[in-house]
Amino acid sequence: MSLLAVGLLLFFLAHLIPMVPVWRNRLVGVMGLAPYKVVFALVSLAGLVLIVYGFSQAPRVPGYQVPAWGMWLPLIAMPLAFILLIATYVPCNIKRWTRHPMTIAILLWAGAHLLASPWAASGLLFGSFAIYAVLNLLGQVTRPQPPRPEPRPMKTDAIVVAMGLAATVVFALTHHILFGVSALPMIFGSSTDLIG
Repeated sequence: MSLLAVGLLLFFLAHLIPMVPVWRNRLVGVMGLAPYKVVFALVSLAGLVLIVYGFSQAPRVPGYQVPAWGMWLPLIAMPLAFILLIATYVPCNIKRWTRHPMTIAILLWAGAHLLASPWAASGLLFGSFAIYAVLNLLGQVTRPQPPRPEPRPMKTDAIVVAMGLAATVVFALTHHILFGVSALPMIFGSSTDLIG
């Protein structure tokens, strides 16, 4: 589990800097904007690779008790998370209404999976991302907000919702292949560790 911890540390240290504008501006002043972005991307990528590999290699050690209904929570939260994630990149009214769709998507993903998987590594992974999302959201709402984007035709929201639901279906059907645990036990059989 040490690789997972190192990956999380790298990833969140890189993402902590933009949350504190004074630190970011100081680094940009020393390094320049382009080198800062390259270093940020490389450190984030290295952290992400270590997180994925470290989590896949982490032993399945029970870490905490999850509620019986917790294993079903991702089936409710993930459609919303995927819709918000896509709304981050596709201009639509959802982004106007939520302001910070990616952060909310991360919080939904992490919180739902935290309550679905009782393993210590899951607690470390999803708990870290949930804490990060809450802190990031608090930081975002306390900073001056940019103007809201212009209203978009409602069909753009319908497209984003359709894309989010399609992504949910794909990930739900392939979750046991991609991550080794079933998100749909009623189809692919039951598991004591349905999510991660």
